[in-house]
Amino acid sequence: MGASARAAEGARHYVAGMDWFDQFKDVLGVALATLAIALSLVTVFMQRQQHQRDAYRQMYETLMSDDLHRGRWLINEVSTASNLPDDPADVRLIHRTLGTFDNLAMYVRHGVVPRTWVMDVWHHPLRDMRRGAETVRASQRAQIGSSGAYWPELWRLFDQAETYHSNLPCCRLRDNATEPPR
Repeated sequence: MGASARAAEGARHYVAGMDWFDQFKDVLGVALATLAIALSLVTVFMQRQQHQRDAYRQMYETLMSDDLHRGRWLINEVSTASNLPDDPADVRLIHRTLGTFDNLAMYVRHGVVPRTWVMDVWHHPLRDMRRGAETVRASQRAQIGSSGAYWPELWRLFDQAETYHSNLPCCRLRDNATEPPR
């Protein structure tokens, strides 16, 4: 066998070895592409969770500000239209507080912040605010002469808060207090 025949034989052997590598290379390429897609999806999911945490933290800080805390107390004190504050600044604060909670309700509805986080923290304050908020809304409608949808998202959040039951001690203590003695 001459040198050229030996070279041809070696080339065939090398090509046969390359067939296995070509098949493996295709499988490896598909596996790497699948891994890249999976990693991208995980990254998107983690970014969404981070955005939810950031949005909730910002909303929580806003709702816990001194002004909005005072606004919640003003709303809780309103039981009839005659109990509405006379000071226009207090009325504006009540409207701003209700508007901020309406924004929170929109965030919940659109999934910007998780509903359970909002309800775990805010279900009792929302329950407490509802009666005053209804009085403020009725007063607005009477003053303006319109049946406009004041704080439209908020009423759904109020409804959810009425029926929400948390696993936190606040609801367990309340449930134990309402259970008949054994």
